[in-house]
Amino acid sequence: MEIKWLKTFIIAASYENFRQASEDLFLTQPAVSKHIQRLQQELGDELFEKKGKYIALTEAGRFFCLMLKKW
Repeated sequence: MEIKWLKTFIIAASYENFRQASEDLFLTQPAVSKHIQRLQQELGDELFEKKGKYIALTEAGRFFCLMLKKW
């Protein structure tokens, strides 16, 4: 697990938007998506669900977010 993946997750979770996260992090949107995919593979769980053009945290995503805040 890489720190940059965690940072990407935190920013994407705060916006619930990969495009805004990419702008904030000065990354391309595909790079943000790749970071999230790799983090999800590492954790073995989906952190976001797609709702049309939008994304939302899954239950696992909300739990992971809480754990990061405590860390």
